[in-house]
Parts: sequence; structure tokens; C-alpha cells
Amino acid sequence: MSVSIEAILNKQKISADTSCVDEAVESELPINPVMLEVLDTAKLQHIPGGSHLLTESDCCQSFMWLLEGRIRIFKNSAQGREITLYRVNPGETCILSLQHLLSGEAFSAEAVAETDISFLALSRAEFLTAIDDSKSFRFYILNFLSQRIGSVVKLVSEVTFERLDLRLAGLLGQLFERSGGMPLSLTHAQLASELGSTREVISRILKEFEYQKYIKLARGQIDLVSSEGLSWFSR
Repeated sequence: MSVSIEAILNKQKISADTSCVDEAVESELPINPVMLEVLDTAKLQHIPGGSHLLTESDCCQSFMWLLEGRIRIFKNSAQGREITLYRVNPGETCILSLQHLLSGEAFSAEAVAETDISFLALSRAEFLTAIDDSKSFRFYILNFLSQRIGSVVKLVSEVTFERLDLRLAGLLGQLFERSGGMPLSLTHAQLASELGSTREVISRILKEFEYQKYIKLARGQIDLVSSEGLSWFSR
């Protein structure tokens, strides 16, 4: 390809945007001679933010390794509710797409670019060849899968066993800590999508938090009222 893969990968640590409704992420893109050789056949692609990359029942045609930006993977219910499963950050790939590349089955969720993204893409045939031929690439894929499976199990446990108000409080605590206590530019619908709930239920819980003087609500914004409120959310 025209752009040096090593030049693309040899960069400083990348931090996730603090406006993201997700954990802060810092990752170093793994530079490895064998990985460089595998990815040297990849195509560099750019897609604008807001684009739908995959929808449920789509076929995965390529392996994607994210360089810049952020991708949200989520699931919709028959009742119209959605829940965020995870996000793909720089230096990562999508575990669901890996599953479907290996099995040949259709994609079982939806993927949208939350920001402008840049990524390296290998065709399914190139990906399967790399898995067979490169021990380093195979180890990277297995290691990444093992890490992500743990986070998905954690999500299932939270959704199944934890009260929604506590999950919402925990999410707000993470976001306020990352913002340094500054106001959050978020809608109730966005929070509902993160937690697999409805806007009405989230609004009701937020109003209770406001009544307890932990937060102050405004249109599209949530303000932290006091340091005591942050301590409560972060418990």
C-alpha cells in the first residue's frame, strides 16, 4: 500500500474521547514484525462518523483493525430498546466480526462509527490465511478474544443481577470522574441505549437523583451538584 504500515502503527498512546459513554481507554498499537508483514497487504480505509458499518444478519466480508476513531457495537430488541455491548477503540478489532469471519455466519448485532474512523482491512480469505500462517497474528486474535469475553460476561452479569439505578449511578460516576466534574453533554435516550433501558425509566431515575441533590438536569446536559455527589456516584 502507498502508506507505510509501520509509520501508521508507530504512534503515541491514543486516549478515547471523554465525551464517549464508555470507559476511558488507553492503548498502544502493537508493533510486531510479523504483524507488520500480515497487515502490509491490508487496505487503509476511512469512513465518516455516523455511518452504519454492519447491521444484524449482514455477512462479514473483511477483518478490520481500527487505527483512529471509535465504533459502537449494540443490540436491538423486538420492543425497540437497545443496549451497548462494547466499543472498538484504536488498536482493537470487533470480537463479533471475528466470530463471524471464523464461522461464516451472519453478524448478530449492529455496528456504527461514532466518529470518523480509519482502519486497516483484510479480506476474509486473507484473514484466514494469516490465521493459518502467522503464529503472532493467531496469538493476537486469541489474546484479544479472551480479554473481550471477560468484559462481555461482566456486562451480562450487571444486566442480569444489578439494579438499574445502581448501574446508572456507576456509569455517571465514571463519566464525572473522567470529565473532572464538568457537565456531561448527554441525553436521557443515550443513557438508556447504553444500559438497555428506556428513556422514560432513565428520566425517572435521574429525577430522583436530582431530588436528592446529586445532580441538576438541563436539556441535553447533566450537571454534578457537589463533590459529595461524585463520591456517592463513584461508590
